[in-house]
Amino acid sequence: MKNENKTKEIKELIAQKVKSLKGETTYAKIAAKCEIHSGKISNIANNKIDCQLSSLIELAKGLRVHPRELFNIDFDFETYYDELDSADNSEKK
Repeated sequence: MKNENKTKEIKELIAQKVKSLKGETTYAKIAAKCEIHSGKISNIANNKIDCQLSSLIELAKGLRVHPRELFNIDFDFETYYDELDSADNSEKK
């Protein structure tokens, strides 16, 4: 397949964003501000699990950021979607 699925790359970028937003704050301190255990926060930040939307919302609460900040990553979605659409169109021919 010409265009590989970029989900793994996007998840890694989100994990890196969580670590960046976390800074020097411990997972325990973040967990104390939300409804997620510190271990799960660590797993999210280290890209070890897929998580539900509700977990991301709680994580944003614990980090005291708008949930959209978790997805504010350096990834060109427009180009990626254009590539996917081009691949879909060429497969249909």
